[in-house]
Amino acid sequence: MKVKGVVFDFNGTLFWDTHLQEDSWDRFLEKYGFTLNEEEKKKYIHGINAKDTFEYLFKRELNDAEVHRLTEEKEVIYRSMCLEHGMQLAPGAEQLISFLANSGVALAIATASAKNNVDFFIQHFPLLNYFRPEHIIYNDGTMRGKPHPDLFNKAISAIGTKADETLIFEDSHAGLEAAVRSRAGAVIIVNSANADYNGYSCRQITHFNEVDTALFV
Repeated sequence: MKVKGVVFDFNGTLFWDTHLQEDSWDRFLEKYGFTLNEEEKKKYIHGINAKDTFEYLFKRELNDAEVHRLTEEKEVIYRSMCLEHGMQLAPGAEQLISFLANSGVALAIATASAKNNVDFFIQHFPLLNYFRPEHIIYNDGTMRGKPHPDLFNKAISAIGTKADETLIFEDSHAGLEAAVRSRAGAVIIVNSANADYNGYSCRQITHFNEVDTALFV
């Protein structure tokens, strides 16, 4: 398989922020009196659209205004933590992305993050040096969230490659399920938080310099 397109998840994949996500969610959950175990967080928080998460927490359907308010409340906490702890792309990520861009590989991001967070990431990372704005696919409220493949399908369509010639990088379990459902030609797990990926046969990396560049030439 020669890879013609690459789609990256963002949180936990290009930006190793799992601990910040955990801490900001814990602070938000404590405010509202919720307690989730690790399995619930894996299933209902990581990589999941905000609407799905909040409707699981509050056990009712929420309107768009409620989802937006709660999302911003949580993400204000998260963005503050990002700035406090410092922000850098994952090890080897920018070098690989630069190589791919210079090799003519089509690039996209597919993230469950909402627009305010995407704008924040664009402000603090050199994403627009490598990704066209229309190739940064985010949760705009019109698509089903991961584990459904909608975000990845839209990203693949945006860069104009076929699914079977596209490689997806992902870290969350919901995201991996979505990547598999998209019928991507290959999926690589970015194990940024020393997680357990039993049940997945995909290759795992802990640094982007572990990616075989022969896949793209």
